[in-house]
Amino acid sequence: MMNWYGQNKEHWKEIIETVAREIKKSAIIVEKDTIQTIFLHKLFAINKNIVFKGGTSLSKVYDLIDRFSEDLDLSSENKLSESEKKKLKEDIKKVAIRIGLELINEKDIQSRYNYNKYYFKYNSIFANTKLEIVVETNLFLTVFPVEKLRVKCFVGEFCKKNSIELPIQFDESSLIMNVQTKERTFIDKVFAICDYKIQNKAERYSRHLYDIAKLVPGIKFDNELKDLIKKVRLERQKSKNNPSADSIYDVNELLKEIVDDRFFENDFNAVTKKLLFKEVNYDDIINSGVRVVMESRAFQ
Repeated sequence: MMNWYGQNKEHWKEIIETVAREIKKSAIIVEKDTIQTIFLHKLFAINKNIVFKGGTSLSKVYDLIDRFSEDLDLSSENKLSESEKKKLKEDIKKVAIRIGLELINEKDIQSRYNYNKYYFKYNSIFANTKLEIVVETNLFLTVFPVEKLRVKCFVGEFCKKNSIELPIQFDESSLIMNVQTKERTFIDKVFAICDYKIQNKAERYSRHLYDIAKLVPGIKFDNELKDLIKKVRLERQKSKNNPSADSIYDVNELLKEIVDDRFFENDFNAVTKKLLFKEVNYDDIINSGVRVVMESRAFQ
């Protein structure tokens, strides 16, 4: 089985170590970011239906979050037919093979499913054991609005900033693809934390609080946003996994319960803090994120 770095292991080792040292991140994180970018580049080249969304897009496209996010979240602007779903599955597997990713849960992947989670292992230059990359495809809901933007990576940005030309080809550093807007991601994340409150699921989801706090300064709480919230709420009502979109729920009341109950605090301190590159505390995240959303009354 081939490796992601092909015949250029020593070149990539030197490049990634240099970038990691300069940007003060681990070589393993820079390596994973590089592989994610290569994967997205090759997948979008053969499947123009895909839209990049979620937490990793906030980092790699919008420069909004400073936390580790290993999942690549993919969706579509349009409802996919069964044949298009099958093509997406085959395209993901094809790209994975081309760059040396090993799918370890193939039995769980079904093209007829609207949601699939692909677990891939890869040979790292910097670890003795295989490491993991996760790709999620969520086709329950259509994605809108969408814009075409550049997907960044640590290596590409470092080279661009310092006018460095790599000794090996790295076309992926100039990837432009379909991306869900930050406003839609913000709305989805607010509804998501409300869903988890209703479902009493605090574990593993407190990262959304951090993302909301990072998104809020760039969000205009105007009538255009309120109109988009209404459209997204109607779209989310199509899935039984999104209970807070139902008109019986008052989103502001749910947000107040999250704040008053300190619902995500234990998970934030135990899990999310370890993913952050810069330390922040729970109250600061709540006050600069969820409280601002409540006071805006945009979700009424």
